[in-house]
Amino acid sequence: MKKIILLIAFLAAACQSTPKKDTVPLPVEIQTASDGEQYIEGPINRQNLLTSPLSTWFEEEYNKFYVNPQWVADHQGLLEGVHLKLFLGTWCEDSEREVPGMFKLLDALGMEDDQIEVYAMNKDKITTANYEKDLDIFNIPTLIVYKNDKEMNRFVELSVVSLTDDLSKILKGQPYEHAYYGF
Repeated sequence: MKKIILLIAFLAAACQSTPKKDTVPLPVEIQTASDGEQYIEGPINRQNLLTSPLSTWFEEEYNKFYVNPQWVADHQGLLEGVHLKLFLGTWCEDSEREVPGMFKLLDALGMEDDQIEVYAMNKDKITTANYEKDLDIFNIPTLIVYKNDKEMNRFVELSVVSLTDDLSKILKGQPYEHAYYGF
């Protein structure tokens, strides 16, 4: 029975080897920072990350990220009733490193695009429309995990152990303190 579950989990992960492409990009305006670097600000979606010339890193890093089939099997059903908010910067190296893996892990668990809100921030880590208001966003990427409209926990900028381990603890409701907890 365990072999069957592993096989199903492996096939599910394999089917998620490329990003979902079933949405259209949200309309965005490209902004320019004082240093001349361009970035996207405001609400975006997966398709923006796949198609914007400012996020060419997303698909390549997504495809390189490995998801262990056993991890998938151990975490099935944990996204039920979960909603996510992700704050990132298309200009930010930490976002380039962490965001594709976040999507890959969540996709392997069956995340639907409507389960995640994604906001691109400027270099001051704010948005003009103040989407981050009262959410204490100080470093990015920040992935906030909600269950039943209550924050379970959050991943902030970089992993404590590994992205896979950190997200596992958050989804399982285990004790987890992000890299900046208590600062």
